Amino acid sequence: MKAQWLVAGLEALRKGGVGEVRVERLAASLGITKGSFYWHFRDRSELLDAVLEHWSREMTDAEFERIAAMPAGLAGRLLALAQDVLEKGMGRYDPAIRAWARHDRKVAAAVARVDRSRVRALTGFFQEGGFDAAEARTRARLFYTFLLGEPQVRAPAREPGELERMVERLQS
Repeated sequence: MKAQWLVAGLEALRKGGVGEVRVERLAASLGITKGSFYWHFRDRSELLDAVLEHWSREMTDAEFERIAAMPAGLAGRLLALAQDVLEKGMGRYDPAIRAWARHDRKVAAAVARVDRSRVRALTGFFQEGGFDAAEARTRARLFYTFLLGEPQVRAPAREPGELERMVERLQS
């Protein structure tokens, strides 16, 4: 049940910002009573901390662990990550989290940690793919920036096979 509260919190954040993450509204959207909330969280502040931690863990740690465990090489890993973020919605909460971070120092610090972690993981993928440390970091930052920015500028829509060609270009 706690996971449902966290997902509902992320969805409320995505749809309306941090002001929409309200216990009563979340309970109603989940079809449960407020009492369930207090079984898992002391207060709204604890819920917000848990939502931020859940985003960090599920959209970064778990995702990069899964990608790193893939037997695929660099291109396969980059493509799988790009598909997860851009086509399966793995990055759908990032804009809302980043908007929240503009008004909350604790959230800004968490976003900075997540960004460093993601770029570090991507840098490792590129190094495993044969690039030296400086080139790997540059390519990791380019790819990360692409993943964050692509949903904002998807006009015109990608052509079939374009994502694969982008990934191919980054690894060659």
